[in-house]
Amino acid sequence: MKFGRAGVVWITTIILSVSLLGCSAASKSAKEQNDNPTSGVGVATSEGTGGQASPATRVIQDAKGEVEIPVHPKRIADISGSTEELLILGYKPVLTGNTDMGDPKQVTPILQEKLGTDVQIGGWFQTPVNIEAIVAADPDLILAGPTQSGMYEELQKIAPTIRVPFGFNAFRERFAFVSKALDQEQAMREWLKQYDNRVEQLRSQIKKVTKEATFAVIEPTAKEIRIYSSTGVAELLFEDLLLPKAPGTPDPDGWGGKVTSLEGLSTLNPDHIVLMSDHEHNVLEGSKLWTGLQAVKSGHVYRLTTRQNYNEAFTAFGKQAVLEQVAEQILRQALP
Repeated sequence: MKFGRAGVVWITTIILSVSLLGCSAASKSAKEQNDNPTSGVGVATSEGTGGQASPATRVIQDAKGEVEIPVHPKRIADISGSTEELLILGYKPVLTGNTDMGDPKQVTPILQEKLGTDVQIGGWFQTPVNIEAIVAADPDLILAGPTQSGMYEELQKIAPTIRVPFGFNAFRERFAFVSKALDQEQAMREWLKQYDNRVEQLRSQIKKVTKEATFAVIEPTAKEIRIYSSTGVAELLFEDLLLPKAPGTPDPDGWGGKVTSLEGLSTLNPDHIVLMSDHEHNVLEGSKLWTGLQAVKSGHVYRLTTRQNYNEAFTAFGKQAVLEQVAEQILRQALP
């Protein structure tokens, strides 16, 4: 078949039009893929009944191996002690294990302010938790700490479970692990930068007043004395604020301190003491050894409750609160 010039032009126009339509469709498809935040390696969707896609998931590495979790979890049950950190990362758990030391049926005072009554309680995360409460919370993701390692199979039947390898005494490591697992590391970095900037500011103010004076963190009970050096309030003083430990501070046991007797204070004479006690009836009451310490004679004793230490000094918002309280006391009482 022969075509005139007009026929050739007509056919060429049709071919070009089809090609342009194909390029436009490919470009649109690529744009849609780039605009979809769940696109990429490790993310998958599956077809449910009726041909509808189920929520996207991704595979992460937890403490023991791989686990498939929702890309955007909506109902997290946290029994790893990470509830405050989850709030910073933009998640509001439906169940928590961050309970009040004095009443395990209540969340900590700080979380009462943040969550109100709109959260279920699974029991303290450092003890075996309430499986029935977790089932009732209907989570789509569970965060479990080392204490719950023996319950993993049971928890996994309820919802995908991330095994967090860091417990009570490892705030920064736990925060980093959880933020990475949930792909929210930038939010963690921003919060830590703000916290560390405030620590540096207060450290500078305190050092101007206390110079090279030494500190100790002491918790007296009815029968013994605990001298802390590496966890909770002690971590805040010695690792965050970088205040000098008093000579004679014993090396800690695994929980962050050392148990001693009243006589054990005889080798410890700090310039400043953070005293953690829930009541006055303890081994220090009426003790000449206690009243003879330099910090006591100088009025450089800063009081917190044991309850505050365990409720607050191991988690994000709590660390902020304790930092401000201790720094305010030191700056007010240590001034000449």
